[in-house]
Amino acid sequence: MSSTATSPQRPKPNVSGHKAKEVLPDVDVAEIASSVFDFLSATRRLMSRPSADMKISQSEIEVLQFISQHPGCGVSEIARLRFLRASNVSATVRRLINDGLVDRQANDYDRRAQDLYLTDKGVDIMNTITDEWAMFIAQATSRMERSDVRKLRDGVPALRGLSDAAEAIIDNLQRERERVI
Repeated sequence: MSSTATSPQRPKPNVSGHKAKEVLPDVDVAEIASSVFDFLSATRRLMSRPSADMKISQSEIEVLQFISQHPGCGVSEIARLRFLRASNVSATVRRLINDGLVDRQANDYDRRAQDLYLTDKGVDIMNTITDEWAMFIAQATSRMERSDVRKLRDGVPALRGLSDAAEAIIDNLQRERERVI
């Protein structure tokens, strides 16, 4: 954040949501939401750094990450849970298959469905990307108090749970939307 010598400093506005305090009175959900958003905004560009060296797009990384967390998923599941168009996901998956990063296998229960898995090369790329992400997080946490780093580490299961819960909500929203259409 920058300010010029001629512009006076304004106090930080009170942005804490209109109804957030009513949602969970004993939890500051507005602060959690704001902190998560700020973290994602601050790290988004830096987290895409490895892709520049590896000639892989951010959308390809997102699909690889999703497949690594959900082996055997399909294009429609990726599209639904990531709010992406199935045609865009399909094109991305095709590129990843052509590059030898993803393997497509017939689904045992539905002949029309294709299950997606990372290849060894895909796992290697994701390990390289994860190393880059870890180095960034290590640099960021080196600027923090040790006690806060411990709290952050202790909170990882809760963050994973928050991610899983958000994914379930997105899945429900997308399924409702599909029923309406």
